[in-house]
Amino acid sequence: MKQESKRGRPRKFDETETLNRIMQVFWKNGYAATSLDQIASETGLNRPSLYAAFGSKKEMYLASIDQFADEMHSYLREAGAKTTGANSRLKAIMAAAIELYTGKTALSSAPYGCLAISTLPAEAAQDPDFQSALEAMIARMDKGFASLIRHETNDEFSEIELLEKAQHLALILHGISIRARAGATSQTLKDLAFSAVDKIVP
Repeated sequence: MKQESKRGRPRKFDETETLNRIMQVFWKNGYAATSLDQIASETGLNRPSLYAAFGSKKEMYLASIDQFADEMHSYLREAGAKTTGANSRLKAIMAAAIELYTGKTALSSAPYGCLAISTLPAEAAQDPDFQSALEAMIARMDKGFASLIRHETNDEFSEIELLEKAQHLALILHGISIRARAGATSQTLKDLAFSAVDKIVP
């Protein structure tokens, strides 16, 4: 009598938590400087298990970028929902982003800035998939800022004006990410961000 073939062993780890651990490694070191040995050490998984669950190093990195984008979006949206008015909501979002970038949230424990802005630009010129991921991250940020301003100002601005203001705010956030990674204090960054918000959306 034929024995039934054994099914593969069920995974004994949480994939979301494991991907968060992988994300932390890329966030700290960047894509090129991150090794599979470092990822294996941080997650406690061997290479075959990592490959089976997440694919190649490149796939792990892109999945980390996607997860970071989703988590950051939810985190900033929650921060902005605690107040009303375009100026107040934008300042709340900037303050929350700065806390994230300077390592003062559950998502990060070190001042690594924004995962995408800190690590993707160095890779984008060499790989179209990384270029697309960077473009998508920037576009998502622009869209989010434009949507918030549109909603809070009752269509006071034209679509061209909205996009310009959104892009300016995104540029501020990109610069803040770099300064956070360079060691600027959260208060210094908040002062810069709030001043910019007052000029862009009084």
